[in-house]
Formats: sequence, C-alpha cells, structure tokens
Amino acid sequence: MIAVMAVAPLGALAASVALIMLAALLAPKHKVLALALSAVVLLVLPWLAGPVPLVRALFALNFLSVFRVIDLVRSREPWSAWRRIVHSLSFLDTRLLRRQRPGFDIAAWVAGLAWGSLAMVALQVVRTVAPHGTDEVPWLRWGAGLAFVYAAIEAGYAIVRASLHAVGLATSPLHVLPLASLTVAELWGKRWARPVSHWLHTTCFVPLARRGHPTLGILLGFVVSALGHCHPVLVTLGPAMAAMMFGYFLVQGLAVAVETRLGVAKWPRPLQRSWTLVIMLATSPLFVEPSLRIVLTE
Repeated sequence: MIAVMAVAPLGALAASVALIMLAALLAPKHKVLALALSAVVLLVLPWLAGPVPLVRALFALNFLSVFRVIDLVRSREPWSAWRRIVHSLSFLDTRLLRRQRPGFDIAAWVAGLAWGSLAMVALQVVRTVAPHGTDEVPWLRWGAGLAFVYAAIEAGYAIVRASLHAVGLATSPLHVLPLASLTVAELWGKRWARPVSHWLHTTCFVPLARRGHPTLGILLGFVVSALGHCHPVLVTLGPAMAAMMFGYFLVQGLAVAVETRLGVAKWPRPLQRSWTLVIMLATSPLFVEPSLRIVLTE
C-alpha cells in the first residue's frame, strides 16, 4: 500500500509533465491534438494518482495547465519551443510577469508565514470543534473553514511571489481589497484572483462580447471557473460535493445577473456593500464545505 501511495503520484506527475510539454510543442500546428493531450492530463491522470484524496485533488488542479495550453493554441506570437514549454508548466500566465532585480522579498516571505500560520490555526479549530460534518457546529465550522481557505490561498500566492522575486520576476497582487467590493460583479471581475479573472475575461468574455453577447461571455466565465473548481472535488469526494461546488459558482453568476437587473450599482454605498457581503457570506458554505472535506478526508 505504501509503495502504491509513493509510486502512483510520481508516475502521474511524470506523465503530466511529459504530456503538457508535448502539448506545448504541438500547439502551434496541431491545436486539436494539443488540447486532447491537456484534457488527458486533467481528466484521466488525477484518477491514477493513488488513493490519497488530497493528492488526487492537487493533480486535478491541472486545469491551470490546460489554461496555459489554451493560451498557446490561441496565441499568434512566434514563441520558441522552450518559451512554450515554460509557459505550459507555469502556475501563472508568464505573459503577465515582469522583470525585476532578483532579491529576497522579506515582506512576501513574512506574509506567507503569517497567512500560513492563520490557515493552520483555522484548520485546527475545525478539527477540534466540528471535524466530522455540519451537524455539530456548522456556522463555526464554516466560519473557521472560510478563514482557512482564504488564508491558505494568500499564503500560497505570497510564497509564489517571493520565489519569483528571488529569480528576478514580479507578478501582480492576487487580490485587490476584496472587502471594498460594492457589487458581486466588481468582486469577481476586478478584485478577486486577478490572474484567473484576467484569463477568464480575455478567453471567455472578450470573444463573445465582440460578437454582441456580453452576458453569454460572463456566463461562460462562471461555467469554466465552476468546472475547474468542481473537478478536484469530483475526483476526491464524488458527485454530490462536486455539485455543491458547481452550485456555488452558478449562484454567483445568478447574483451578478440579479444585481444588474436590480441596479445595485446605483444604490447607496452602504447598501451595495451590505448586498455584496450578505451574498458572499451566505453562499460561502457551498465552497468551504467541499474544500474542508478535501483537506480533512484521510
């Protein structure tokens, strides 16, 4: 059993890297084949990554590699083979990286440590107070879980930024004051997970908006985001929890549509902030519960 737990992830990792690199090399001339190889990496290999749920979930995050391959398929830039490979294996869109003097970014490392510590504390609260499900202390479980998810994301990105700084590269902040959002649309479109929202905007929204279908472009963005997030949950926990995660993004898309009809953008600012905060907090268990179960499932 131990051998399977060690060998399966390593084999899946090697296969993932090899297939993504091959897709990157094929992308300029063989677009369909490149996309098919990236689909294998995303949809097949996580199931072959061994019995540990968290490991399978991490492999299912290869939807980011699929994003990079789609970039290469759509791009008309004359990139070299090595440039395509580096882009395909990058967590971030390399086109958005900037050069800077290499250095030790102590602020980023401290932020990573602080957010990481908060994430561990929040997760320990869940383990102590409500480790088995929502029947125990649901709101405390979800509140601590929300703190864990946010802090873990911030910690991971801070470490990525610090590591990039060490090799002379800079990237934009992950978030831009999410709590300052006045509408749900502003939160997702301008303030939350900027690298991902930029990709969704340019890849999903802009092409449809140019054809006169901006609403369809917004919907497609939420659907793609939903599929990317629910796939790790499906691989780890099954269809019920995956449906919960998908439902979270579906509700967000509906909230954007509703607030547009209601004219929330014209409301007084206190009402705007209240609307946005209530929507995000009320729907957060749909995201937090599957996330907690991925981490806590043994």
